[in-house]
Amino acid sequence: MTERFDSEDVTRLRIALGRISRSLDRQSRGDGFTRTEMSVLGTVMRLGPVGLSELADIEGVNPTMLSRIVGKLEDKGLLARRPDPADRRAALVELTKAGQAEQKRLRSERSALLTARLAAMPEKSAAEVLAALPALEALADQLAPRSEKP
Repeated sequence: MTERFDSEDVTRLRIALGRISRSLDRQSRGDGFTRTEMSVLGTVMRLGPVGLSELADIEGVNPTMLSRIVGKLEDKGLLARRPDPADRRAALVELTKAGQAEQKRLRSERSALLTARLAAMPEKSAAEVLAALPALEALADQLAPRSEKP
């Protein structure tokens, strides 16, 4: 089945998606967040209260590193830990009101950047990008860790 994909095309897709992601990160990082910190905020916003081990799996970082990241975000008042009601030995993390506001601000800033760039593209190219959304969303679902899949 994978033979139907030209390796050069797959490479171009990977590079284009990476460049888009890095460009958006650089231009909308906010108050000096790392890419992983921004990703953790976005994941917790999307999933709601989430266990630390599940979050580590989704983010692809080891639990020790995640604990440091969560600690930094807690120090900034953006995340809070609370005991997991199903297992008092475990913790859940959730966004604080300040964390929700920061995540919404970052999301809005990224959307504005992307809107401006799409508007600057030739109309046909912008329409082609938007038409590819369902396929790109399906690809994102396929690449997502099991616990993050809808």
